[in-house]
Amino acid sequence: MRLALCLFCSGAAALVLEVAWFRRLAQVSGATSVALAGVLAAVIGGMALGSLLVGRWADRVQRPTRLYAFLEIGVTLCALGSPWWIDWGAPVYVALADAPLARFGFSVLHLAPAAILMGGTLPALAAALDIAPERRGRALGALYAANTLGAVVGTLAAGFFLLPTVGLNGSMRWAAVGSGVAALVAWWAPLSRAGATTDAHGAPSSDARRAIALFAISGFLGMASEVGFTRGLVLVFGSSTYAFTTALAVFLFGIGVGGALGARLATPSRNAMRWLAGIVGLTAGLFAVAGMALYWLPRWYLEIYVGQGGIAAASAGTKFALSAVVLLPGALGLGAAFPFAARIAAAAQPGAGTGRLYGANTIASILGSTIAVYILVPTWGPHLAIAIPAVVVAALALALVPSRFGVACVILAGVGALPPSDVARERLAMGVYYAPGRYVAADGSIDDVAWNDGVDLPFTEYGREATVSLFRWYGTLSLLVDGKAVASQQSVQDVQHLELLGHLPMALHPRPERVLVVGLGLGTTYRAVLSHKPPELVVVEIEEAVANAIAALGVKPRNLVINDARLYLKANDEKFDVITSDPIHPWVRGGGDLYTREYFELCRARLRDDGVMCHWLPLYQMGLADVRAVARTFASVFHTDVYFAGTDLVLVGRRAANQPARDGVVLGEAVSRLRVAGHDATVRASANAALLTEDRLILEYSAPHHLESQELGSILRWVQTLWASPATPYGAILEAQIAQCDQDGAKVSAAIERALQQAPQHQFARRFAGEVYLQAAGSVQSEGFLKAARRYLGDDPRLLGVEADLRAKQGRRAEAAALYRRLLATQPDNVYVKRRLAHVTEE
Repeated sequence: MRLALCLFCSGAAALVLEVAWFRRLAQVSGATSVALAGVLAAVIGGMALGSLLVGRWADRVQRPTRLYAFLEIGVTLCALGSPWWIDWGAPVYVALADAPLARFGFSVLHLAPAAILMGGTLPALAAALDIAPERRGRALGALYAANTLGAVVGTLAAGFFLLPTVGLNGSMRWAAVGSGVAALVAWWAPLSRAGATTDAHGAPSSDARRAIALFAISGFLGMASEVGFTRGLVLVFGSSTYAFTTALAVFLFGIGVGGALGARLATPSRNAMRWLAGIVGLTAGLFAVAGMALYWLPRWYLEIYVGQGGIAAASAGTKFALSAVVLLPGALGLGAAFPFAARIAAAAQPGAGTGRLYGANTIASILGSTIAVYILVPTWGPHLAIAIPAVVVAALALALVPSRFGVACVILAGVGALPPSDVARERLAMGVYYAPGRYVAADGSIDDVAWNDGVDLPFTEYGREATVSLFRWYGTLSLLVDGKAVASQQSVQDVQHLELLGHLPMALHPRPERVLVVGLGLGTTYRAVLSHKPPELVVVEIEEAVANAIAALGVKPRNLVINDARLYLKANDEKFDVITSDPIHPWVRGGGDLYTREYFELCRARLRDDGVMCHWLPLYQMGLADVRAVARTFASVFHTDVYFAGTDLVLVGRRAANQPARDGVVLGEAVSRLRVAGHDATVRASANAALLTEDRLILEYSAPHHLESQELGSILRWVQTLWASPATPYGAILEAQIAQCDQDGAKVSAAIERALQQAPQHQFARRFAGEVYLQAAGSVQSEGFLKAARRYLGDDPRLLGVEADLRAKQGRRAEAAALYRRLLATQPDNVYVKRRLAHVTEE
């Protein structure tokens, strides 16, 4: 019992420490998959080495529990020193930014010492089991289960409590407490062995080698599958930090429970080798089928959404339930394999055998993760990144231990690799969590016709960092990253903020010669900056698939750098006249790092004395406290002006007040009227708000709770207060948006008509009005709203599409078909419109 308690505390502490390491090192060395792969290899590789080395040593000591205690004391000291140790290594990571192999090597040197200590803990306690060899499998399985279930607690504690409340450094200190408790319990454990194992250095038997090989390929399968499932699950319920935490916790929980079940099954009466091969083969088959089930999850998510009356379904319970459906069956098998493998591999050498077993599994896990990240997911997507390793592993298990059951497992894995329909692929890549209303009828039920038609995604690429798609709705485009729209032509507010990010700083700087654009999106901001013809323009984008997407549209930026923006700024000491930053929304995992004081200070350090910084601040899917925190943090670094862009604000920062604008350039009236507030008013309006830092990941954990924000109305009222006298027609537009949040249709219409009376030819007001009426026409099937939208949107192709949909729902099939054909004449490759046409023309 004491040994299980030790490993439970050890597993919890190790996961807290690893999660904190990964988040902190993403800030230091960059959040790219290349940088984090080095960190992963250092941590997991170090654990494998520790398992092998300590396992051989543990069999020769009289009190392995004391050895374990010393290891945990070492982990405790490493955890306490981690904040300073990582800060010490930060300049080295920056210096090696352009040398990935050297940076990889430094990651190993930097993190391996602590990882080696953590890797040695399980073999050390395995050596303390002075019991008969035939009982070791069950006992080791119980210890393995305790260690893994402790890791579940550590994952949940880090993701849902420690990181949001005590920050990264505080989490590392709590990890030290967990390791310290494990060390104390082990130190006083009254356990010693009758004698040291004499054959600690003996070569493993042929059966042991086969068992190690089987358990190693299960590790390869497990990590490759975890990468694939995680990339698929974030498309179902979003890529927030809670989504990653949930998937990891469910995966580890399955392994832990599987270890406990395997411990009960691994009795001396059962043939351990056949059971081990059967479990590994079955696990591969289950993972492959579960990979195919990823395509079912969007529908289940939508069922939950509709069942809750249209309330946001991305709750913790929903995430856990959907993750469990695809992750638990295979994860149980991964855990159940360990007791059988340990019974064979550790029969003669408990410490060394466990070390070899755990070490081989860990090394294979690195290989599985690396191949999945760099080859399988980018080439074939999440489903086949799971199914291909599953087929290979099932075949290897059959080759190592032939049986008819093994043949069935290979067939099961092959079935799981069958391709899905194009519509299923589209719905998964679309990210149903982000726009579930697209598939909901006016009466609140699921619109099966819309569901079966899928969506129009003319471009999809599974990049190393994220899944990137172009979503086309009757002609207008949005760029999706992991299902979330990050740039769009479908909203006048989105177009406005993207253009303002380019035009504002260029007009406010006296001589903008060197310009940096952070975040490529659809290229709108880049093109706005380019229109001012700066002599030098650099674009930094973290995901290459984004660049490939807009290249398909004919936009190919010059001087494009694929890198993490913070690492680029740290590694290059050149000064810029203008930096304009359009990061991803802060609820996306890691997005909050580009809203911190450290990031703003880094940008300020890279600006010349008269430089201008421009930054996006979303108002939607945020809490009022979040918005005020960003405003306060930005204003603590820059002299700040705030500009209005609908459901976004644009923050403009300069080193000092009254910096001159470019000679001969005056902000046009349409732009100058968007100024909401200056520095003093911004500081007053954000007084006492939180200050965002890299250590305290406030936005990353707060913003996901507002995915379907109920606070947008309150935030817009705050903007109304901040903007004491909004210029016409923006005051009326603000009132219309607030009325939308209050779901008061009469007030929306009244405010829109007032805005148009104040400025009949105002392009923003006209398009805003048209889009509001168009959305209403589609949702409530109103001819009146469609007619109103047509007055303001002119020849917008969306009008044809919505009218065709309306005619189809009215049963006027011939008219709908004619409208769909008109759309196809201008969009001949639009498969979505072709499916719509097929529905109204079928007999």
